[in-house]
Amino acid sequence: MSDFKTLRLESGDFSSRLSDVLRAGGCVPLTVTGSSMLPFLRSGRDTVWLCQCDESSFRRGKILLFRSGGGKLVLHRIRKRLCGQRLLMNGDAQKSCEVIDSTQAIAAVKWLTWRGRRFSADSFPVRIRDALWYPTRPFRGFLFRTASYIRRKSSPAKRKNSSAEL
Repeated sequence: MSDFKTLRLESGDFSSRLSDVLRAGGCVPLTVTGSSMLPFLRSGRDTVWLCQCDESSFRRGKILLFRSGGGKLVLHRIRKRLCGQRLLMNGDAQKSCEVIDSTQAIAAVKWLTWRGRRFSADSFPVRIRDALWYPTRPFRGFLFRTASYIRRKSSPAKRKNSSAEL
């Protein structure tokens, strides 16, 4: 049982409250929404713990919450440090990358809850998953379509319907 209250906030409210907690040295749990971090972070199932980020800790594989150029809050991984303060970012489910300025980073993921188990974001299992997954970037679309096809073909509802037709 969690000691935390669930509070739904709009993006602007979340940012200001998050800033207050981070300045006080705290961490904030955030339930993942969206699909850009699939297959490792699933919307509504997994939680990340956001803490104050330190630019000196920015390295490949680190997950950051940042505000995109369009003002949207985004949770993606650092793929590479570029010249100056620029970072190459990529969501686990995405083929394309985006470049941000490190000043756009709001918070860093310190822990994550994945399939009900809590891990340090810097732990070996998290880092090895990232290292093995990133090279699949050029053919992720194919992998996701294949997995979806297999799920559809093996779903219990499909099997029940096909046996009822016999």
